[in-house]
Amino acid sequence: MPLTFFETMSGELFDADGHAHHVAMDLRCESGRALGFVTNGRARITGTIRAAPWVDGAAAVGTLVALPVTKRLMTYDIDFRDPEGRAWRLTGRKDVRWLRRTQASLTTLATTLWCDGQEIATGRMQFFANDYPSFLRSFQPWVSLRSDLPDGSHPEGAFGTGARASLHALATVLIEPGGAVPDVDSATIERLDAYVGNMTPLMQSGLRLALRALEASARSRHRKGPAALTDAQRRTLIADARQSPTLQHAVDAIETPLRIAHFSDRRYLDALGAPRYLDTVLEQKPGWMVNVTPPGELSRHEQLDCDVVVIGTGAGGAAVAAKLTEQGVGVVLVEEGEYAGRAEFRGELGDRTQKYWRDGGYNLALGNSVLGISTGRLVGGTTAINSGTAFRTPDAVLREWLALGFPGDFEPAAFQRYLDEVEAELGITHADPRYLGRVADIIGRGADVLGAVHGPLPRNAVGCDGQGQCVYGCPTDAKRSTNVSWVPRALKGGAQLYTGMSVTRLLRNGQQVIGALAEGQDAHGAPRTLEIRSRAVVVATGTLMTPLLLRRNGVDLPQLGRNLSVHPSLGAVAMMPDAGSPWSGIPQGYHVSGLGDPLVTFEGVNIAPQFAAGVLPFHGARLTEWMNDWTRTEQFGAMVRDTGVGSVRHGPGGRTLVRYNLTPRVHAALQHACAGLAELFLHGGAQAVALPIAGMPPIRTLEQARAVAETPLSPRQFRMMGPHPLGTARMGRDARTAVVDFENRVFGTNGLYVADGSVVPTSLGVNPQVTIMAFALRAADVIAADLR
Repeated sequence: MPLTFFETMSGELFDADGHAHHVAMDLRCESGRALGFVTNGRARITGTIRAAPWVDGAAAVGTLVALPVTKRLMTYDIDFRDPEGRAWRLTGRKDVRWLRRTQASLTTLATTLWCDGQEIATGRMQFFANDYPSFLRSFQPWVSLRSDLPDGSHPEGAFGTGARASLHALATVLIEPGGAVPDVDSATIERLDAYVGNMTPLMQSGLRLALRALEASARSRHRKGPAALTDAQRRTLIADARQSPTLQHAVDAIETPLRIAHFSDRRYLDALGAPRYLDTVLEQKPGWMVNVTPPGELSRHEQLDCDVVVIGTGAGGAAVAAKLTEQGVGVVLVEEGEYAGRAEFRGELGDRTQKYWRDGGYNLALGNSVLGISTGRLVGGTTAINSGTAFRTPDAVLREWLALGFPGDFEPAAFQRYLDEVEAELGITHADPRYLGRVADIIGRGADVLGAVHGPLPRNAVGCDGQGQCVYGCPTDAKRSTNVSWVPRALKGGAQLYTGMSVTRLLRNGQQVIGALAEGQDAHGAPRTLEIRSRAVVVATGTLMTPLLLRRNGVDLPQLGRNLSVHPSLGAVAMMPDAGSPWSGIPQGYHVSGLGDPLVTFEGVNIAPQFAAGVLPFHGARLTEWMNDWTRTEQFGAMVRDTGVGSVRHGPGGRTLVRYNLTPRVHAALQHACAGLAELFLHGGAQAVALPIAGMPPIRTLEQARAVAETPLSPRQFRMMGPHPLGTARMGRDARTAVVDFENRVFGTNGLYVADGSVVPTSLGVNPQVTIMAFALRAADVIAADLR
């Protein structure tokens, strides 16, 4: 298991003239293996060093070698630079005496300070015993997202040769060929292996465990693995597994990504007539792109100064950066993804999800249900891969926050000025009826029968021509995600953007946050380090990542990572009498309201067939029948407002671990949503409706549709997504109940702010990007005032 801990030391070093110099270090140490660190391992060091008069809070990178058992010593080797760019090194040694004076030997560091290879000062630094409680609490079983930690290992490929043979054998009975659906071949398994390789370590381990369980079941019955069984034996194995309380989940775990991999086969998609999205895009880079720097244009270690460093370019980070820049504040933006545009938003949809969706878009929350949460990893963040729906914050929600003690500028009339500015920047208007697709007419007819309100959704996509690719990156730049709105606005104002760089360390001087250390690689894998000194730091890495970054940098507040809210969402697929063009039109352009449960909102959804295959509740011949008739299908969706019951923490390998349980109230709302979707489609003329409920046959009558709301269902039967995560660093009155105060400052720190969805205190019931941007504009006003 990996290990992370924090260490603070200080002391006096004496130069050749006998003059004393105060030196202090605030370090974070991380190792790929805890056991290796204790016995004979190495740990990577990042942190800050103050060495008067040469540096004050310089970013430091180095190595700790811990050999307390075999060699009875610990050595420190730390590099940093002064403002003139000179190379400094601090070396130190602790001689561990186990029989006597152990505590003193562990807390005393014999230290030498070097500059450009010449010895400058020597002395001792101390780790004081009264710091032990906080030191011990800092030991945590996680690491950063880096892949080069000492003792780390990453096997090539998600599955070995034997596992791939088992997968291929099982796939031949899980997917039946016929019509447009081709046979499973080695290419399917290669795509599956590549998809799984981009998942979190926990997801990969879960899939490997599921496969081993099925292999063990085969051997217990036949003394052979799946690859050695006959087709009849494999079919029986899968059929029996589906009836097993434990093995049925193993089958589901394997079958979902397998379907996505198989139905991404161009043979299938071409047979349906699905677009290839290969149109060449020729566009001249605008002049403000000169302010964008990828890792390949950096030297090995670069230093710069600014007023504010903003980490992340999504809804919060981009908006706060643009507003600060226009108030005369010097801003540096750091983004771990690349700056993709129209020329990059082309080609296979599966390839785009692997490239631009975090973890390949396959991160499941652990709990009593199956809930996928997808976020973006590129300039623009999730705004670049969302559907473009743009609602203002409901007045009722603002009044809820006032009841929680929020200040008067959250009154609906006062907060309106921020919402107006967002609306103007995004060009929000209702979807053009010409590009809504036939699903709008179908759902509209159903809503009229049921007496519900319906119409086009408000969107941030002026000039959209309905190419249907919103969640894979807009190919026309019509969708005003932050990569085409707030980020260019900031860059035009003089902000600097560094892409492909992950912030691994917040630089601190005591409680004052004084900058950030970002690391990346050029196109050839050479490391690049960016040390940014600033007067303030804004963390805007999103609801899932912000708690991890803060906790990895010593922020330890009781509510950090808790109070996660999402909108549990699902979609229905309807089979219509006639063929259409399901990949054309605005994927989320229409909505229905006033249909029963107040927690439920009905909004359009359109998932490409290769991804929709993963959630269809059918198997075998029926699955093949629906996939062959995909041009006759239409889709619509629903989402439910929850109450913030989830959490985010570090998982294996330092990656995101999300926990989420459906409450009985949300469960009931989801059943109502499914019943409503089926009724809307049937009244609109559908012949059958596939609901995202495992084991549910096609709904063909209104009686069957209405019965869904009362059918006993397990939470795990729903096939859902969890978009719009909020609340894991929520705003509030004090550090017991919140993470940031009403000015977006992280409690217990100075100069550290959060401006993303994690600060929004409750679920909204509407798509949140406008609200997050409004919060960020308000935060920018506060930060600019603090810096004056």
